[in-house]
Amino acid sequence: MEKITLSILCDNTASMREGIRAEHGFSVLLERGGQRILFDTGQSDVYWHNAEVMGIDLRTVGVVLLSHGHYDHTGGLLRLVRSHRPVNVVAHREVFTPRYKRQRNDSLKYIGCPYTQAFLESRGVSFTFVEGRYEVAPNVYFISGVPQTTDFEVGDPLLVVKNGDKIEPDPFLDDASMYVKTSEGLVVVLGCSHRGVINILRYILTLEEGIPILSIIGGTHLSRSPREQREKTIDALKALNPRMIGVSHCTGSEAADAMSHVFGRSFFRAMAGVEVKIDGKGGVTFR
Repeated sequence: MEKITLSILCDNTASMREGIRAEHGFSVLLERGGQRILFDTGQSDVYWHNAEVMGIDLRTVGVVLLSHGHYDHTGGLLRLVRSHRPVNVVAHREVFTPRYKRQRNDSLKYIGCPYTQAFLESRGVSFTFVEGRYEVAPNVYFISGVPQTTDFEVGDPLLVVKNGDKIEPDPFLDDASMYVKTSEGLVVVLGCSHRGVINILRYILTLEEGIPILSIIGGTHLSRSPREQREKTIDALKALNPRMIGVSHCTGSEAADAMSHVFGRSFFRAMAGVEVKIDGKGGVTFR
């Protein structure tokens, strides 16, 4: 099995690595052999700065995957365009759906992608819109269209879309993840898990029957979830028995602390500046 490196370039928190910055957002770079795949771009140029600090040249990225159309995952695209053309992006077609967050005074704040498709295309971005499972590179998959089958994973009621004159819960049809199939198991990278982290993982396991989950990295969107949902989610994660789990971004401190207690040395916080290495023999380490 080829060695894999996952570099966390953007997260709400930064590691102790000198020079690393944090912002509300997420971005991770997958390196395997000569392949470099960027998953999300944070909300600004912070991911680019952190990549430079980590000695990573993002001008060598082959393709960008977008987990969904929120500003904190798509806003950094323009920084990539300034230094790297053309930029090839894989996403679900609903990634440009206008999205809003309900405020305390019941007003709506726009939180969707800060750019239109036409604007990005005029700057050198080309889009491949896909649904379901899409093989980005050999044994590297982009997965969307996850069915919601659990009875405990509920969406965030503050995240909405407009349907004519109606304000409705965002169904997040574009919510997507990435996974790598290795000889030792599946390495899963999550964006925000708006369709439910357990829904996502169980769906991937139905597609890759008989292959265990080796590692889980990314956002689980448990920061505003009810306590019962957090507990059932962690129980379900424990049943999947990943060798390593690293959470980021929208997981929330309470859920992360609970996972740390349950998973012990198999748990880590996937902060900006952290590198995860899979050594080709099933071993997973982070620093």
